[in-house]
Amino acid sequence: MNKSPAAVAAAGDRGASGPNTLRRGLRVLDALRAAGPEGLHVVEVAQASGIQRSTVYRFLDVLIESGYAMRDPATRRYRLAAGKLGATPDVHAAAVARWSPVLRGISDETGDSAFLICRAGNDSLCLHREVGNYPVQVLAVTVGHRQPLGVGAAGLAFLSALPMQEAAAIVEENAPALRAYGRMTPGRLRQLIDSARDRGWAVVGNSAVPGVIGVGVAIRDADGRPTLAISVSSLVDRMPAARQRRIAELIAQAVRGGGAPA
Repeated sequence: MNKSPAAVAAAGDRGASGPNTLRRGLRVLDALRAAGPEGLHVVEVAQASGIQRSTVYRFLDVLIESGYAMRDPATRRYRLAAGKLGATPDVHAAAVARWSPVLRGISDETGDSAFLICRAGNDSLCLHREVGNYPVQVLAVTVGHRQPLGVGAAGLAFLSALPMQEAAAIVEENAPALRAYGRMTPGRLRQLIDSARDRGWAVVGNSAVPGVIGVGVAIRDADGRPTLAISVSSLVDRMPAARQRRIAELIAQAVRGGGAPA
């Protein structure tokens, strides 16, 4: 009788040593490498490698101790350490190098703060911020800030650019966390996603930061999937509908220009 891959892996967990132990460790490394900078929860590592979770914990402990992996205490995700085994430590740095001149130009043009975000699981992660010259700036969101996708303008633009089923699943999973952001609800977020899809850009106010409206545009790859998003945020009084459209057009034009060469 042929054994399933899971059964084979479980048998290997019980009795393997020497070369087999090395092979299992390499499977864990392969899972982390494939996950990239977002990393994986331990359950996901176990699923990807076909190794029991208790054994995965032991491998991860050794990898962390040896400097090959790291664990994000906030998300409890594991990923390869920068510079190890061909890991790509500067994926975010490359994005910042490419798009920061664009953000600087947008901030200079609008006078307001501009933000670059990427996806981190079901959250948005702020990679870069440029501050404008208007006396009052939106400074609550800083580099490294994470929040559920959709509660900010850039995250909403990213979310609305995802396939409908994928976006719906993210909204559902983030539902318990949404109420902390301006009483955002899954229903309201779905409406915002629909509106963003209709117009081609996102706008959301009084959510991530009270008294602030943001306008966001997704950056897509050749297949049309979002990879990053850019937003501009300012005080509600500075964001009438006509200005929202002008800023969205400004960001979209910059995105079409492709950013500065990395």
